[in-house]
Amino acid sequence: MAATFPAQEDDLFSRNLQKRYNGLVMVRKRAIRGKGAWYWYHLEPILFQNQDTGTAKAVKLRCGLCSALFSASNPSRTATEHLRRGSCPNFRHPEVNYNGIGPKSTKHNLLALPPPLAPLAMVPAFCSSEPVFPSQPDKPQLTQSQIDTAFDLLSEWFYESCGHVSFSTLDHPKFKAFLNHLGLPCVNRSYITGAKLDAKYEEIMVQTKSKLQDAMFFQLSTDGWGKGKKRNNSDFPDDFASISLNLPNGSTLFHKVLFLNTSSPSSDYIKDILWSTIIETSGYDVFRCAGIVADVGNINNIVLQELETRHHWMVIITCQSTALHKLLRDFSKDLPLFTTTASICLKIIQKFESHHYNGLNICLTRRPYSSLDQASATISAVENVARLFHKFGHSFTEKVIPIDPSDRALSDVVQESKFWKDLDCFANLISIIRDLLQEIKEDRLCLGQCLPLWKELKSRITGWCSRFEMDEKPVMELVNRRFAKNYHAAWAASYVLDPLFLVEDSCGRYLPPFKFLTPEQEKDVVKTITRLTRDEEAHIALMELMKWRTEGLDPVYARAVQAKERDPISGKMRVVNPRGNRLIWETYLSEFKVLRRVAARLVFLQATATKLNWNQSFLSLVCSKRQSNETIERAQKVLFVSLHQRFERDDFSDEEEKDSELSSCENGMSLDQCLVRRPVD
Repeated sequence: MAATFPAQEDDLFSRNLQKRYNGLVMVRKRAIRGKGAWYWYHLEPILFQNQDTGTAKAVKLRCGLCSALFSASNPSRTATEHLRRGSCPNFRHPEVNYNGIGPKSTKHNLLALPPPLAPLAMVPAFCSSEPVFPSQPDKPQLTQSQIDTAFDLLSEWFYESCGHVSFSTLDHPKFKAFLNHLGLPCVNRSYITGAKLDAKYEEIMVQTKSKLQDAMFFQLSTDGWGKGKKRNNSDFPDDFASISLNLPNGSTLFHKVLFLNTSSPSSDYIKDILWSTIIETSGYDVFRCAGIVADVGNINNIVLQELETRHHWMVIITCQSTALHKLLRDFSKDLPLFTTTASICLKIIQKFESHHYNGLNICLTRRPYSSLDQASATISAVENVARLFHKFGHSFTEKVIPIDPSDRALSDVVQESKFWKDLDCFANLISIIRDLLQEIKEDRLCLGQCLPLWKELKSRITGWCSRFEMDEKPVMELVNRRFAKNYHAAWAASYVLDPLFLVEDSCGRYLPPFKFLTPEQEKDVVKTITRLTRDEEAHIALMELMKWRTEGLDPVYARAVQAKERDPISGKMRVVNPRGNRLIWETYLSEFKVLRRVAARLVFLQATATKLNWNQSFLSLVCSKRQSNETIERAQKVLFVSLHQRFERDDFSDEEEKDSELSSCENGMSLDQCLVRRPVD
């Protein structure tokens, strides 16, 4: 019995050593990222293990410069005695320029700013009426590792900015002075766009390939085809298209951007590009591609149908975000009252612009009307006038419109309450679509959510018609027409196979929502499942579908999949485990041998294409015919690194839109301040 005590003590001692080692490794990682002591760049924790038992025997610190070993009990003292006092033969204070292009630097905390003046420093001395200021401290002194970390962060910021911050900023005198004030050396563009960029690009390429290889299947997402406009500047491409990959774990990988030489690519060209991309990304195992979500324009939608017909294992759908945008355009063109109201709003906006008012133009959304098509211009005009009315009331038209006697007719119209009632009506209709667009952007709409999305849209429009006493029939005709153009049979199949939409019956069972489908949609479920399975397994899949329809999912697992919690930022209820619906099919529902494979591929598919916003000045650099091939290659690498980082953050917002929000009309200006005219060039 007594012999067991030493064994227990040895086991406890070994566990404590392991914890000590893990703790030191974590501290060192944080320090290398700039959140810890300088000496961790040179000292590395080493764990020695018993060769017989494999248990931890000792923890040491190894100097990375001379390979000497030290006790790990006090790293700070080891650094002082070994590094600072000159015991290490290879350690010296960094006295050379950073990459040979800057001032000298030595040790101190990373990016430490001079401390603020002490309160007592402002107290006047005796016989003096002036405050006494202490002498300015020296600029921070940084170690080489801290400088490396700082410039790593600086480089990544330039890459992610992707043209919004020019690389010429590095040569600006003020920027150099800022770096010098922080104790950092100057750096030229060759450091940012040279070996550093190449290393970052290769690192991301390796990560991307590894993630793609680990995924059992993926979905191709593409946007931008056939929507470019002919530009007068020959340096710009007529159009471009982006391609990304959606993975089952919910992440998205950026793949590439294609710069086209035409604004109307042919159907054969699009098919060839999409198919070659599938072969390239799947490693010739094309069955790994579960489908495509695309925004290829109205003309090219037939390309998607042809691809799906030829490759039965894929589900190829159009982007639902684009569908809602098109529905909004349908309203603006086909609802007569909307058209009349919008034409008046356009005249009001043109009046503001013609009189060159400083403040009112700040309140308008940053949309040059000359570059918009008619439908987009009318929608934007309604939104802008509604915003001005909400901000200033009727008084803004009373002060602006009567300035010119020729506008008396317009003035009479805007004095009528009917116009403002119609404006409020259609501004609310636009708001319904905008809100849904924002929701599907935040929630990343999946295939099974398409039917509930359109059902929710119809419900909101019904409420809108009732509130504003509108005839519901013509509005719903437009909604149903757009729904029919975008409907895909796989919507219904994914809807009934997704555990998120199971419905609890009176007996407490959680069953698929077949009762909410039309007879045609029920047939689509069978057609889709049959098409996605091999011929010899189709009858098995249909029998398993009947079992799923009658038995559903165990209530415990169903409630776990559907569990929601309130988002602390938005306040909305969101699913706790967004990937639970797919994992249930892959792990728990093992008795569905064939159906589970179909369901796992269907429920993860996204219903919106990833839309990227571009910086035009950077695009000109990427595509310019006057740039050298090496410059264009560098720019394309920056583009790849930037988009990868944005995908990692799940941030696809437009920097220019963010900037415009800073100057919105919520700045508290009065109407009289807004009506100050700006000088005309």
